[in-house]
Amino acid sequence: YCSTGAMTNKFEEIYHNGTYLANNPGWGRQDAAWKAAVIFELLQKNNIPPKEIIDLGCGSGEILRKLNDKFTSPVSARGYDISSAAINLARENESVSTQFFNEDFLVKNLHTDLLLVIDVLEHVPDFYSFLSKIKPRANHFVFHIPLDLSVRSILKPHIMLQQRKAVGHLHYFTKEMVEWMLTDSNFEIIDWVYTKPHLDTMPAKTAKDKLKKILRNFSFSINKNLSAKAWGNYSMMILAK
Repeated sequence: YCSTGAMTNKFEEIYHNGTYLANNPGWGRQDAAWKAAVIFELLQKNNIPPKEIIDLGCGSGEILRKLNDKFTSPVSARGYDISSAAINLARENESVSTQFFNEDFLVKNLHTDLLLVIDVLEHVPDFYSFLSKIKPRANHFVFHIPLDLSVRSILKPHIMLQQRKAVGHLHYFTKEMVEWMLTDSNFEIIDWVYTKPHLDTMPAKTAKDKLKKILRNFSFSINKNLSAKAWGNYSMMILAK
């Protein structure tokens, strides 16, 4: 997705050697529409109309493209990713207003109105150093950060190991940990919302999945925070400056 400059080949190699693409053929395309919708709603709600957007670790580029489609007039939008495989996918839908670059954003001297950091921090070995580097680069930021650490994942640690192997997660967060991390790094959280896991947004394929979905959705309707802590796999979409 991105490089901190200190990242070793051990951590980067899955994005270059085909491992990540093999495990995730669409490179996030299947979730792009709803993520773009949540980002757009946060921007609209807080009256933030960006003139330029950069997506750091853009993957397939689908989130950036779908987000740009929602504006009355497309804005200047650029996506950066260190993976050539990801950028090859992204360039399939490149346009005059939305372009993609197989480059490391952090080594470029760029500043933007809005920086998207969607499902990136959990992949970065030194996320505090990473946050300090991006803080001067934009007026506003949107983070999407999974909350993998939960009662369920602690009781079943193989869940976190699966995330590590399948999608390269190096870190596991709770809501509070995310808030502390951003505050420690001098970000101000303007607004945020929970986003639901894939299981809760798609039709259940088995009776077991259906039961899980019913229980998760019921607990989420009663207490969102406790549901996220108990079940895990929720994420936070955060608007910050």
